[in-house]
Formats: sequence, structure tokens, C-alpha cells
Amino acid sequence: MAFLWEVLADGLTASFFSLARVAFLLVPLLTGMELAKEMGWLEKVSGSLAGGLRRLFLPERAALPLATGLIIGFTYGAGVILAAVREGGWTRRELTLLWVFLSLNHAIIEDTAIFAALGLPALGVLAVRLVPAVMATGVLSLWLRRRERVPKRGAGA
Repeated sequence: MAFLWEVLADGLTASFFSLARVAFLLVPLLTGMELAKEMGWLEKVSGSLAGGLRRLFLPERAALPLATGLIIGFTYGAGVILAAVREGGWTRRELTLLWVFLSLNHAIIEDTAIFAALGLPALGVLAVRLVPAVMATGVLSLWLRRRERVPKRGAGA
């Protein structure tokens, strides 16, 4: 029985420290996001990324969640991504495209740095992840657009 209490205590302690580590990363990120929004910096960043976002068929407001997901990934970026999405105005199509692109490219900056440190060519690592993600997002966007334009069978009949 003492063994079970020891395992439980170790698990709870490890969970607490993991939660604290995530909180120490997320609280400053979310605070920084709010400050940047209040000071008008997000609009500037969104505007400068607008061309690239349009090529991915994403709205300008996707700049922050996209940058966060690309740089630090889903685990630590989830709070920022969820906060941006909860502000509203997203269509189902936009959220789907954001999810697909980030699923294929989350933490690409961090991962590329790690693999480059191991001796792999950074541009090669970037290309292997970025090119398929752009292609998949583009193809999915075109498919979703076509699907939205095709009338439903039996509609209006």
C-alpha cells in the first residue's frame, strides 16, 4: 500500500511541475498577446503577413495563431491559438485550413533548429515540412471552395 501512495505522490508532484512549466510559458505569452493587441502591433504584424496568408487561403487574423503554432507548437501555443479563435469571426473553412497547416508544421522553427544542430541541412528540413503543408492546405482550400459552390442534391426541388 505504501508503494501506491508513493507512486501517487510522485505522479501528482510531476503533474504539478509540468502544469507550472506550461503556466510560466503561457501566462507571459497571453499577456504579451493582449498588450500587442492593445498597442496595435498585431495589426502591423498581420498586415505584413497578409500576402503569405492569402496564398495559404487564410485571413489576416490567422497571423498570430499561425506564428505561435509555427514557432512554439501546439503544446505551449494552444492557449494563444484558442484565445485568438475564441475572439470569433472564423469560418469553419478557415479553422480547418489553419488546423491542417499547423498540424503539418507545428514547431517548425524549433524542430529545424534541433535537426540543424544534429547536422542536417536547415533548408532541407524546412522544405520537407513546408512544401507539403502549403500544397495540402492549398489543395484542401480549393476542394472546400468547390464543395461550397456545388448545390446540395435535392435542395430546392
